Amino acid sequence: MCLPGAAADRVDEAIADAMAPFEMDGTREWQLDIWDSWYITGGGAMSGGFNVLPGHERDPRLIRSRRWDRKSERLPNDFGWCAGGPRELLDFSASHEEARRLAAVAGTGGRTPPADPWQVYHDRAEAEFRAYNHRQVSADHRVQPLVKSFDAHVRALPKERYWYRFLNFFDPVVDVGRTERETFVEQQVASSLRTRNVLTRNCWWYEDGGPGIHGECHGPAVCRRSGRASTATCGTCPGTRSWST
Repeated sequence: MCLPGAAADRVDEAIADAMAPFEMDGTREWQLDIWDSWYITGGGAMSGGFNVLPGHERDPRLIRSRRWDRKSERLPNDFGWCAGGPRELLDFSASHEEARRLAAVAGTGGRTPPADPWQVYHDRAEAEFRAYNHRQVSADHRVQPLVKSFDAHVRALPKERYWYRFLNFFDPVVDVGRTERETFVEQQVASSLRTRNVLTRNCWWYEDGGPGIHGECHGPAVCRRSGRASTATCGTCPGTRSWST
């Protein structure tokens, strides 16, 4: 969401104003009934936050998450992440192209590592039940010398600006050693960046990268016929694009 710089001291109120045209009220086509409650989230890779430009991680203007059940309570941001803030403090340079290059480098960590896949340890835990605890499965799998070496190889890559699932939660024995390299790269790129819904300065709502709908439209067909994309404005939407949240 983009907000004017003047909204810095009233972020919650400005968000409520901008979101108002898309509240579920049953008076228009269902595509505009988008939300029934909202709260500010982000502040970390695991919660879909924004990257902060290096050197600005402790700027007090960065927006912090709110607890969903207590909107007034601010939560600490992870270092290098935030829930929003002034445009000049945010780093939007992370891209699928860079993620593809990083995944390709990760995929060179070993083609056919002579190690047992995670499934071997999982099956053992299933078979032995109490004798072999499920908590040992991942530990025993990752401690294998070549898997351990591969993990160190991936940890050294500069992937801090990407979603926490990127280059995590895969088995190098199978996903690298027994899978086509391009398949591995495509799988990783798909999990590198979160898909964001965007509310623009002119009241256009874009969901999951799909076609937009305007807050003053009765439905998508009206938006398409009227050509609002270049002319429409909305009294409740912000007029400048200097903040993101």
